[in-house]
Amino acid sequence: MANPGDAFMQMEFPAEVWLAAEDIPLGRLLDLQSGDVMTLSKQPEAEVDLVVNGVTIASGELVVVDGSFGLRVTQTTTQKLAELKTQAGGEELS
Repeated sequence: MANPGDAFMQMEFPAEVWLAAEDIPLGRLLDLQSGDVMTLSKQPEAEVDLVVNGVTIASGELVVVDGSFGLRVTQTTTQKLAELKTQAGGEELS
Protein backbone atom coordinates (compact mmCIF):
# COMPACT_ATOMS: atom_id res chain seq x y z
CA MET A 1 0.00 0.00 0.00
CA ALA A 2 1.33 3.44 -0.90
CA ASN A 3 2.09 5.88 1.87
CA PRO A 4 -0.45 8.78 1.74
CA GLY A 5 2.37 11.18 2.54
CA ASP A 6 4.09 10.28 -0.74
CA ALA A 7 1.53 12.33 -2.69
CA PHE A 8 2.41 15.39 -0.64
CA MET A 9 6.09 14.93 -1.38
CA GLN A 10 5.23 15.08 -5.10
CA MET A 11 3.62 18.53 -4.75
CA GLU A 12 5.30 21.20 -6.81
CA PHE A 13 6.21 24.64 -5.48
CA PRO A 14 7.27 27.67 -7.51
CA ALA A 15 11.01 28.05 -7.04
CA GLU A 16 12.94 31.19 -7.96
CA VAL A 17 16.65 31.93 -8.08
CA TRP A 18 17.23 35.51 -7.01
CA LEU A 19 20.24 37.08 -8.64
CA ALA A 20 20.04 40.56 -7.11
CA ALA A 21 17.65 43.15 -5.73
CA GLU A 22 18.12 46.81 -6.47
CA ASP A 23 16.33 50.05 -5.63
CA ILE A 24 15.77 51.84 -8.92
CA PRO A 25 14.14 55.26 -9.31
CA LEU A 26 10.78 55.14 -11.05
CA GLY A 27 12.00 57.54 -13.71
CA ARG A 28 14.81 55.13 -14.64
CA LEU A 29 12.35 52.23 -14.84
CA LEU A 30 10.00 54.21 -17.06
CA ASP A 31 12.91 55.19 -19.35
CA LEU A 32 14.08 51.60 -19.91
CA GLN A 33 14.40 50.63 -23.54
CA SER A 34 15.45 47.52 -25.37
CA GLY A 35 19.23 47.28 -25.30
CA ASP A 36 19.68 49.27 -22.05
CA VAL A 37 22.07 47.72 -19.53
CA MET A 38 21.35 47.91 -15.81
CA THR A 39 24.34 47.52 -13.52
CA LEU A 40 23.69 45.34 -10.48
CA SER A 41 25.57 45.69 -7.21
CA LYS A 42 26.13 41.94 -6.83
CA GLN A 43 29.48 40.56 -8.02
CA PRO A 44 29.37 37.81 -10.70
CA GLU A 45 30.95 35.24 -8.36
CA ALA A 46 28.56 36.00 -5.47
CA GLU A 47 26.10 33.35 -4.37
CA VAL A 48 22.44 33.58 -5.33
CA ASP A 49 19.39 32.57 -3.28
CA LEU A 50 16.90 29.78 -3.94
CA VAL A 51 13.50 31.10 -2.87
CA VAL A 52 10.32 29.02 -2.49
CA ASN A 53 7.02 30.67 -1.54
CA GLY A 54 8.92 33.84 -0.65
CA VAL A 55 11.26 31.99 1.73
CA THR A 56 14.99 31.60 1.09
CA ILE A 57 15.72 27.90 1.55
CA ALA A 58 19.22 27.66 0.06
CA SER A 59 22.04 29.56 -1.58
CA GLY A 60 24.53 28.56 -4.19
CA GLU A 61 26.50 29.28 -7.33
CA LEU A 62 25.12 29.72 -10.82
CA VAL A 63 26.48 27.10 -13.20
CA VAL A 64 25.83 26.09 -16.79
CA VAL A 65 24.45 22.58 -17.36
CA ASP A 66 23.92 21.40 -20.95
CA GLY A 67 23.54 24.99 -22.16
CA SER A 68 21.06 26.01 -19.42
CA PHE A 69 21.51 27.73 -16.09
CA GLY A 70 21.76 25.55 -13.01
CA LEU A 71 22.28 26.11 -9.30
CA ARG A 72 25.02 24.34 -7.35
CA VAL A 73 23.68 24.43 -3.79
CA THR A 74 26.36 25.39 -1.28
CA GLN A 75 24.20 25.95 1.78
CA THR A 76 20.67 25.04 2.85
CA THR A 77 18.52 26.53 5.54
CA THR A 78 17.40 23.37 7.35
CA GLN A 79 14.75 25.13 9.41
CA LYS A 80 13.13 26.62 6.30
CA LEU A 81 13.22 23.25 4.53
CA ALA A 82 11.52 21.67 7.55
CA GLU A 83 8.78 24.34 7.40
CA LEU A 84 8.17 23.58 3.71
CA LYS A 85 8.01 19.86 4.41
CA THR A 86 5.48 20.50 7.20
CA GLN A 87 3.40 22.70 4.86
CA ALA A 88 3.39 19.83 2.37
CA GLY A 89 2.00 17.47 5.00
CA GLY A 90 5.20 15.56 5.68
CA GLU A 91 6.89 14.92 8.95
CA GLU A 92 9.26 17.51 10.37
CA LEU A 93 12.95 16.93 9.91
CA SER A 94 14.86 15.89 13.00
